Amino acid sequence: MTEKETVAVESDFHLVYVRTAFVCFLHWVIVASIVTLCVTGLYIGDPSLLTGKGEAWQTFVMAKVRFFHFFAATTLCIAMMLRLYHSFSPTTRHDIMEFIPTPSNITAALKLMKFYATGEGDHAHYRYLNPLGGLSVFVMACTFVFSIATGFTLYSQQANPIVWSWMLWFPHMMEWLFRGMNNVRLLHHLAMYVLMAQVVIHIYMKIYVDIMYRESDIASIIAGYKVFHKDEIARHADRFAGRTWYHR
Repeated sequence: MTEKETVAVESDFHLVYVRTAFVCFLHWVIVASIVTLCVTGLYIGDPSLLTGKGEAWQTFVMAKVRFFHFFAATTLCIAMMLRLYHSFSPTTRHDIMEFIPTPSNITAALKLMKFYATGEGDHAHYRYLNPLGGLSVFVMACTFVFSIATGFTLYSQQANPIVWSWMLWFPHMMEWLFRGMNNVRLLHHLAMYVLMAQVVIHIYMKIYVDIMYRESDIASIIAGYKVFHKDEIARHADRFAGRTWYHR
């Protein structure tokens, strides 16, 4: 391990390097995209919160809001693809396996869920993302993909059929699959509320774990480091068990 990966804060605590700056940057890009998409999406679904002055042709409020909505959706797509690509990189320890719902990850996530709900069992410590967090990110990513698919299906209604003819098979398939654009729009809108609920749960759990168990998850997504007690390091439960990843 290099000096960058761990720094002794006190004799009993160690500051451990867990996330690259690029991963932290992508996380906050995704956060900004989600906030923008939800705010603009609420207006597009019920355009009564904001009105312009003068005639409709003088204000273009809806057109501007839809532009920011589409821009945020495009930014989210790019950020997700970069994060997926980065998850196969050695700089993230090929952490794609932390997000996949494998039997071992599901079992460990259920144990953590039981501990958080009842206090029974052992509280396993993880240097990186714990299995419950990994599965929640996987579910959230599936919601992203569904929202993006239905969103671009709706956007395709105004696409130039000549320029985008090679892509129009997808919205036609989605329209057939969900029995019409009205249902696509409804599901796209419902997916936003599902995503908002997931974000609230995600934020609550991070604050709860930080306060109750001092896991410094929030600090790690800002600075890239976690603080661990040496006793917790000695019994870490992630897939790097057996490697020494701090200075004694």
